[in-house]
Amino acid sequence: MQSADWVHEFSAERDVPLRDLTTVHVGGQARFLVRPKDAPSTAQLLQRLTEIGLSWRILGGGSNLLVADGEVGPVVVHMVELQTIERAGDELIFGAGVALQRAVNLTTDEGLAGAEVLTGIPGQIGGALAMNAGGRYGEMARVVRWAEVALPTGALERISAAALNFGYRSTHLPLGAVVTRVAFGLQPSEDRSALKRRAGAILKEKNAAQPTQAWNFGCMFKNPEGQSAGKLIEAAGLKGRVQGGARISPRHGNFIENLGAAKAEEVLSLIRLCELEVLRNSGISLEREVRVWEPLLAPSSGGS
Repeated sequence: MQSADWVHEFSAERDVPLRDLTTVHVGGQARFLVRPKDAPSTAQLLQRLTEIGLSWRILGGGSNLLVADGEVGPVVVHMVELQTIERAGDELIFGAGVALQRAVNLTTDEGLAGAEVLTGIPGQIGGALAMNAGGRYGEMARVVRWAEVALPTGALERISAAALNFGYRSTHLPLGAVVTRVAFGLQPSEDRSALKRRAGAILKEKNAAQPTQAWNFGCMFKNPEGQSAGKLIEAAGLKGRVQGGARISPRHGNFIENLGAAKAEEVLSLIRLCELEVLRNSGISLEREVRVWEPLLAPSSGGS
């Protein structure tokens, strides 16, 4: 089979705009975009791309992601179709494309305690697992029992929570692995209404403190140990700073808002400004939480 045949084999789309597939609504286009239907087809795709020497990027819900203004890729694998939800004993098993908030809502509806601490966190299950998403009340590591990943060899592998070696906004995954399913292990609660009240309180608090109604990608930076990245940015006098169509949120310093027509370079300029000014003002080097996809410069070998 010719290397170019993978495009038709996996129904790859060409030159797909990514702007509206990210929560900050910024960015250019993917040279090729593929939406696998399930875990086996994801594994088959990775194996095929490995064989022909094409690299890939994984796109979930598009939060915590800044896509460059130009062309990116060469292949973007969009996991949105993996929407399965299964119940197996005390486990709820979610496909990587399930929205994290949908998963949280289901756990509270079922009277299962633990995941309510993730209320209001954007993105999908796969990405949330890959970065150990969380907030002030807890993180994914608290509820994950195991994860299934597709490997570049074409295999599917189940990894226990212990082997995932969770850290602060980090998860240890095999090189090139793509999350396909995640199992939550939760505890039955005798007071389902209490779970819903707690989830509602967490969401209300988040909406009051963060620009949840504005286009943004979530937090720009990890919180340094014992510090708040948002407060460090505020102390540097940067809240409300505007660059073109992008703005550091006046509500919370660790968020950048797209005012409607921001370019990726404008957003990135504000990220760099925060890094420089916080270092100058406090001596603290901020570590990015947001991932930045740089533009693709080399020609693709995918062909047609």
